[in-house]
Amino acid sequence: MNRKIPFDFIFDYLLPIETTVKPYFGMFAIYSGAKLLLMLRERDNEPEMNGIWIATARGEQESLKKELPALRTFSGLKEKDSGAGWQLISPEADDFEETAIRVCELIARRDPRIGKIPPLKKRKNQK
Repeated sequence: MNRKIPFDFIFDYLLPIETTVKPYFGMFAIYSGAKLLLMLRERDNEPEMNGIWIATARGEQESLKKELPALRTFSGLKEKDSGAGWQLISPEADDFEETAIRVCELIARRDPRIGKIPPLKKRKNQK
C-alpha cells in the first residue's frame, strides 16, 4: 500500500529535528528517536478521528490547550490512552494550519509537553 502522508506541510516546520515516519494502522506516526510526537490521520471511515494527533506528556494537556485553543482532548485508539493525553487538531478547525505550524515549532524547540516514549512491547515468545 502506497498511501500519501496527509498534512505533509508539517515536515517543513519539523526540519530542525530528525524525524521518522512509520505507517500505523492506516495512519502515520511521527517519531524523533524513540519519542512518539504526532499521528497523522485522514481516512473516510470515522472522520471525527481525522487530523493531527499530538502525543502529550501526562498532565500537560491544559497548558497546551491554553496556548493553543484549537486543540481538543482525544482518547486515542485505546481506552487506556484517555489519561495519557492525546490532543487533536481537527482539519475542520478554522485555524488548523496555524495551530499545526505552532505545534511543530514547539516540537522543534523540544517542548517537554509534547511527545511520549511508547512502552516496549513484549514479543510473543517472551514470558
